[in-house]
Amino acid sequence: MTRPGGGSAGSRVFEALLLARPAARFLLGGSSRGDVVARALRLRERLLREGAVDEPVCLASEDRLTVAAALLASLAGGPPVVIPHDGTREALRAACEAVPFGRAVGDDPSVLPAGVRLVPLPARGARGPFRLLRALDEPFLHLHTGGSTGHPRSWTKTPRNLLAEARFHAGRYGLGAPDGIVATVSPRHIYGLLFSIVVPLVSGAAVLRESPFFPAAIGRALAHRRATVLVTVPAHVHALARTAWHARLRLALSSTGPLEEADAARFAARAEIAVEELYGSTETGGVAVRCRAGGRDAWQALAGVRWTIVHGRLRVASPYLSPELPRDGRGFFATADRAARAGTRFALLGRADGIAKVGGRRVDVGEIEERIRSLPGVRDAWVWSRAGRGARGDEIVALVTGTAEPRAIRSMLRGSLPPAAWPRRVRRVARLPRTAAGKRDRMAAEMLLDRGGTR
Repeated sequence: MTRPGGGSAGSRVFEALLLARPAARFLLGGSSRGDVVARALRLRERLLREGAVDEPVCLASEDRLTVAAALLASLAGGPPVVIPHDGTREALRAACEAVPFGRAVGDDPSVLPAGVRLVPLPARGARGPFRLLRALDEPFLHLHTGGSTGHPRSWTKTPRNLLAEARFHAGRYGLGAPDGIVATVSPRHIYGLLFSIVVPLVSGAAVLRESPFFPAAIGRALAHRRATVLVTVPAHVHALARTAWHARLRLALSSTGPLEEADAARFAARAEIAVEELYGSTETGGVAVRCRAGGRDAWQALAGVRWTIVHGRLRVASPYLSPELPRDGRGFFATADRAARAGTRFALLGRADGIAKVGGRRVDVGEIEERIRSLPGVRDAWVWSRAGRGARGDEIVALVTGTAEPRAIRSMLRGSLPPAAWPRRVRRVARLPRTAAGKRDRMAAEMLLDRGGTR
């Protein structure tokens, strides 16, 4: 529930954080932070007039001006916000099933689920004072993760989660009014939301309103006279390391998947700055950083984040954890990542829960395996993920038994799975390899995949 006004000393600290810095400006559209606040307050009033007090409102837009206004409207006492993982009709429908909503802020009614009404972003209006009218530890934001084949989840964030992490990153990287941020990652993703929406609001940095995707468009955006910070993903680092562009960057960040060492080195040589990688997730927030061009493969935990390894799995305790995450008696959450100690740092060894990251998208390996087993001519299948050689992160591979040809299997999967879930390699074998104890033999499977069987 929102509170009618005033607030605790902690709330006033965060309120001041959103107001005390120089006004952030969007490089496209010329909207100052004061304009964003004015639109946010008008949006809040409209939603409250319509009775949307505690019923969540969907954010059906990737436009950063719209995202910022909707976020501030909720913080200022408007309804909670649901952010789907992408803008497709299917993603909005899945988000609505997880967290029901009857209204969506955006500009395209064709993607809305049946019965959901579109609320456009209000035009500029008279400016007014911003007040943080939501309790700091009250969940107000629902981030809906996709999962490429199923089992999507909705994770919540509180004002303290979001604003404290944004304040930390702004301070760590010294971000402020002189900076211009170019983000190639969508604000629907927690990484993009933090660095292209919340960090600019608390730091006064400018941000490009759009998300350039193709290398030429990214290069043009970086050529802007105010562009000093690049917030991107491994696939774009890979592309930028191999194309001509010019910018006066002082900071480059990458997240959503592991960065190839060769890409990190090439980018550093071209941009004359090294890329810093961020490790984390929607539910944990930021956890650790590393710089591969600086010779670091292991991860250094962020200040304020504690970690330990129990039975080979990484556990973290952090002020950025989503409130619904289970914790042990010391406040640690067990992630799905396998890890090993590397001095005062940790090395990641892959996922322990069957979820892989391909091109920044979550892929459920178990569901791909089930899908392959259901295909005609397939007797059994084993699907797993392994480190890829390119910038897409992990790659999905499979061994199958039966009469179905690998080419036919791949063709049938293309009609039922998104591209991130397509196996990069499929081999037909006489039998799936197992150890003497009857367990799957991963080493033998890798050898069969690379040297034997039928592609």
